[in-house]
Amino acid sequence: MRYLRLALLPLLLIACTDTQPVAPIEDGPVFNWMNNPDNGNFKVYRAEFDWINCWTDAENGLRVCQGTVPLGGGSEPDCGLQQDEAPASYQDVGTYVGDVPESWLHAHMQGDAWITVRDENTPGDCFGDALVAEGWGRMSSNDNDVFGTDDGANANTWRFRGQGKLTAAADGSRVMYNGHWQIVCWPTGECNVTSSVVNLH
Repeated sequence: MRYLRLALLPLLLIACTDTQPVAPIEDGPVFNWMNNPDNGNFKVYRAEFDWINCWTDAENGLRVCQGTVPLGGGSEPDCGLQQDEAPASYQDVGTYVGDVPESWLHAHMQGDAWITVRDENTPGDCFGDALVAEGWGRMSSNDNDVFGTDDGANANTWRFRGQGKLTAAADGSRVMYNGHWQIVCWPTGECNVTSSVVNLH
């Protein structure tokens, strides 16, 4: 069932972005499996991926996208990156029987990201919206995935975060951004967005 959940998360991310799926960088890093010397049953999976995700704050109409690849595959020259940047680092820790995952404890992603904030209530040149601010920052995500939801006892939670000092589109001033987006999937298979925040000040 872990493989099903691994397949679900990229679909959730793609569904919440303004871009078509981006092909992986051909010269990218090779996956690396390592044993934890403290316990032979624990294994750490590390990799690097092109990454992008977006969410909207319903309270203020601001939509943030943070990622390592161009929005819309580079089709928006006034909005975001125009070339691929360094991929984000990813780590997943779990227990195995041989090479088959038996249970997973947690996953974490982090990396530099180009952050774009636009106002969905104001027309403009960034996917039809006004660009509010953009610039480099940091993004991260956590997946608690404590033995998943297969046993009917645990909810599975993904939380995405970002922060950065961005440049305001209106006057070039510097503004601080922080935001988070959280998804909870219940043992019933139902998934809900429990928090979606975009702050600029």
